[in-house]
Parts: sequence; C-alpha cells; structure tokens
Amino acid sequence: MRFERLRDEVVMAERRVETRLLRAQTNWRVLGTTWREAWTPPRLLVVGLAGGLLIALSRPLGKLGKRGKAGWLRSIPLARWIQLATSISGLVTALRARHAAESAQHAADDAGQAAEEAADTVDAATGAGPSAAAGAGPGAGTGQAPGPDAVEPGTVGSVSNARRRPDPPWTGEPRAAEAATEVSER
Repeated sequence: MRFERLRDEVVMAERRVETRLLRAQTNWRVLGTTWREAWTPPRLLVVGLAGGLLIALSRPLGKLGKRGKAGWLRSIPLARWIQLATSISGLVTALRARHAAESAQHAADDAGQAAEEAADTVDAATGAGPSAAAGAGPGAGTGQAPGPDAVEPGTVGSVSNARRRPDPPWTGEPRAAEAATEVSER
C-alpha cells in the first residue's frame, strides 16, 4: 500500500471516531434531559406508593421480631393514618399551586408577546417605526435623550389619559357572561 492511502484511511478513521464520540455525547445529554423530565410528580407518587407497598408486603419489621406477621395494618395507630392523609393533601395542594403558577407564567408570557405584536402592528399601521417613535419624544432635535421625568403632554406617567376614561353606562340588560363576571367580582 502506498503511504498516502494509509494516511487517508487513518484520517477517515479518526473522523469516524470523532463523529461517533459527538453522537454519543449528544445521546447522553438527551438521555439525561429525558430522564429528568420523565420524573413528573404523578410518576414520583406512583413509584413511592409502589415502593411502600412492596416494603409493607415484605414485612421487614416482622422478620426482625418487632411485629407479628398478621395485623400489621391494624398495628399502625389512627393518628399515623391522619398524618399520612394530611401529608398527601398538602402534597396535592402544592402540586396544584405549582401547576397554577406555571399556567399563569405561560399566560403572562403570551400576553406580553401579544402586547409586543400589537404595538408593532400599531407602529406599522401609523407609519411610525421604533426609530420615528424615539425621535418624536421630548428632547427631540436637541441632541439629548429625554430624562426619566420627561412626560409627553396628555399622558400621566406612561399611561395615556384615554385609558383612564370611566366605563360607559349600562344601556340595557347585560349578557349572561357579563352578569356572571359582575357577580363573581363582588
């Protein structure tokens, strides 16, 4: 064999090793991520309950002579059952609160994104892009950036006076959804 051909084969083998090494590292990362995401609270509860049942059925305390084989369920006092029920209730409440917080965070993110899209749409419709809006504020043309206390006329802080209008008076019966909302807000 010629030296160049041997060298090319070695280079190709090294590339295959590097490629397979990168693929293995990527697969390990994906496996780790999937493993962590797979352990959701309901799955943890199921595994914990199954493990507890298996330990209870093996009766390790009975084998040590501390408890008899029969009646291990009756030997646990009522206070322990109440404590167990209270703990599970607290766990379920915490899981529901976490789910509600995550849902609220997603809703806030979606609302923020929708507000940005609406602002972009308004800017595009009025023909005033971000650069035009920045140059039209107080201090425009002076070469200075507006200070933190600079407020445009007709606004209070950063909220326009149009947003502070009172709600229009009722002209008739409210729809069912509006009536339900009105009752729930009281």
